[in-house]
Amino acid sequence: RTGASQMCRGRAPQQPSQATTLSGQIGQQRAGPDSRQMAVHLSADMPGVTPSGVLLVVRAEPPHNGGMRFDNKVLFVTGGASGIGLATAQRIVAEGGRAAIVDLDLERARAAAAGLPGCIGLAANVADDGAVAAAVAATVEQLGGIDLVLAAAGHAEFGPVAEWDTARFNRMMEVHVGGTFNVCKHTLPILKAGGRGSIVTIASTAAFTANGNNVPYGAAKAGITGLTRQLSLEALPEVRINCIAPGRTITGITTPLMLDRGGDLQQGERIFGQKVPMQRMGTAAELAAAICFFLSEDASFITGQTLLVDGGETIT
Repeated sequence: RTGASQMCRGRAPQQPSQATTLSGQIGQQRAGPDSRQMAVHLSADMPGVTPSGVLLVVRAEPPHNGGMRFDNKVLFVTGGASGIGLATAQRIVAEGGRAAIVDLDLERARAAAAGLPGCIGLAANVADDGAVAAAVAATVEQLGGIDLVLAAAGHAEFGPVAEWDTARFNRMMEVHVGGTFNVCKHTLPILKAGGRGSIVTIASTAAFTANGNNVPYGAAKAGITGLTRQLSLEALPEVRINCIAPGRTITGITTPLMLDRGGDLQQGERIFGQKVPMQRMGTAAELAAAICFFLSEDASFITGQTLLVDGGETIT
């Protein structure tokens, strides 16, 4: 502001980082979430000025107050009692927010919430529309609203297509695509009514690369990327919706696979990590960092996108 007022009076700002020799009359000022934009009307014959005589000056400001990106924000997270969901809730709380931790297992959800100040644990099968609606309503009642959403509930099953019956395939779709749909369906109106918000869905690198015995899971995760892109347009302008596609990540879902491949966790992690260009598996905390980027105002101009967080696995 000091620099702007000095520009109005025709004097250069005192701080070298904001130095300018241009002067003029500020025609309008619009404040974005992370910057202040000032339209400075100048003579059209000045060097670098457009024919309309307007120069847009952007002065970046710190987007956060002491690093508390999620101060007073409420996260609704499914699959929240463990893995990526829990890691995200922990990071949100560490940065000033609270969370409704929703899981299929109520005891696990409550146990996870008990370790996080201001959080609650709720039970819901995301494939059950009514259960999701009830969990959303309980969150609004107990925490006062919802600002952020992470749809992270899911499961993994593998095997040749010939071994899958229709009921088993439909369950995969109902949990992943249907569950994501239900969560978005019931939380989006609340976020839009509040004037802003962010939703993150969880897909997988399996949506982009073919793997053996992985057809139903890969198809379900690809469905989530499509759902995210389509819904992101409907959610605008108030709400942003983006997707994270994890690669090989150490979670409760991958632990049995690592044990099966390696005999113990250390050997299994080594075997899985060898197929990643970075030569290791990712962690739930690393995925939470990417998710929180999308949830935060750091990603205020990003929507409808899928970010692969895979240690480079899909670039080979």
